[in-house]
Amino acid sequence: MKKQISMLLATACAASLLAACGGSGSTAASASAADSTAASSEETAADAASLYENAQKPDKLVWWVHDGMHQEDGSEQWIADFDAKTGIDLELDFIDNNEYTKKLELAYASDTVPDTFDLNGETLGNYAAQGAIADLTDLVHESGLYDKVDKNLWDALTVNGKIYGVPRETPSAIVTYVRKDWLDRLGMDVPTTYDEFIEMLTRFKNEIPECTAPYTAPGLKSTQALPEFYQGATADYVKVDGKWVDGMAQDNMLTALQNLQDAYTAGLIDQEAITNTTSSCRDEWYAGTVGCFPYWGGLWGQTLTERLQQNVPDAEVIALPPIEGATYLYSAPSVQVISSKLSDEQVASVFKYFIEYMHDGDEGQVLFQSGVEGVHWEQDGNNIKPLPTISKPAEVFQKAWITPWMAISPLTATDKNVELSQAVTDSLAVVSANAKNISVFPVSEQRTMITSDLTTTRENIISRVAMGQLTPEEGMAEYKAQAETLNVAQALEEMNANA
Repeated sequence: MKKQISMLLATACAASLLAACGGSGSTAASASAADSTAASSEETAADAASLYENAQKPDKLVWWVHDGMHQEDGSEQWIADFDAKTGIDLELDFIDNNEYTKKLELAYASDTVPDTFDLNGETLGNYAAQGAIADLTDLVHESGLYDKVDKNLWDALTVNGKIYGVPRETPSAIVTYVRKDWLDRLGMDVPTTYDEFIEMLTRFKNEIPECTAPYTAPGLKSTQALPEFYQGATADYVKVDGKWVDGMAQDNMLTALQNLQDAYTAGLIDQEAITNTTSSCRDEWYAGTVGCFPYWGGLWGQTLTERLQQNVPDAEVIALPPIEGATYLYSAPSVQVISSKLSDEQVASVFKYFIEYMHDGDEGQVLFQSGVEGVHWEQDGNNIKPLPTISKPAEVFQKAWITPWMAISPLTATDKNVELSQAVTDSLAVVSANAKNISVFPVSEQRTMITSDLTTTRENIISRVAMGQLTPEEGMAEYKAQAETLNVAQALEEMNANA
């Protein structure tokens, strides 16, 4: 059968279809999943083992993704290599990120759901609650994959005690990058406390002539993007002592708001931060006019250094360990799930010969990480040497679907190592030693309904406080009144009931 790689065009669900979708899955899918869940609860350990051990390789597999390798970078060659290695006829649909959710809803409404697809960890709970995806708990344990992966990552993705998705790779975390050469020019040590951090920003502003923004960020609402100022507070939902609460309404937000106001009005935070995009922040950093920029660890440590040095050859960059009180947070991971419309036998088949294959530590994992030999990489001793990217020959190919240094399971093949630059390993070391996972939000219809309005409310109040239009106390009072109007209390009640 001819392979398909399509960038699917925009298609809006009609109102009737969206109603049928039920937000994530059709009525039929939910009923089917209910039956499957009841059967699963009665299954013995021996039954689970039998399903896994007797799973048959599928002849064909339909896979949907919304990120990873594009057609112009060799996905056709990748599919051909996958088919040759596995004997499975893979149909791959790469769907534009902006259309992905709508396409899934339409697929459930029209009974054309792919066998396996990826979900963001933030939406996993909703799909699980609708019965739209299969329970993979027994298969994950039977395969031994559970023991290969950090337990904290499984815990963060568990929904009502069950595993519905396998992370494609470990999630990324944001760390704060600092101009080490500026610190050296000022004779300063790396800051370890908030007061030392503010002193550093102040001296950057006052004593570094080319500094136009001591600290830049895309917006002011994200705890992840401004960890030093939030000091562990968050404007989102958060678990406190095992219970979900509204982080924006907690007492520690007063301190965070005061920090933001003091730093912003003093010119220590980029005055364009409220409307900044991530790309504008990167451009400022590359120009050599920014002292601190919180951004993703790993490959970005190398990219931010190299692109900066194109304009400022003597620039040095370090990934700052979190100062006292600051928290670096992982993002919600992308997880591979399987449609609940498949039979138990089919689910086991897709899991064993596709999901497990991409994390096998050997041939499959190398294929999903580094791509096709001769197209994306070549052997160099015991290492994989990336080849130029097909669409951008000036850049080397970094990954197919899984970032090699962010694999969830170890690579056992001893001759397929990937060499990393010091900038990458340094930022990854900071992430590994300090970053914390965030948990999947439990299901709540009320939370889903008010998310857009609540996000706008939070952003508006934080921005006005930062600019000095409201005191932190006035901002908190206004927020609590708005949250009451939006009935955040009901969302929290539902979240805790479904946790």
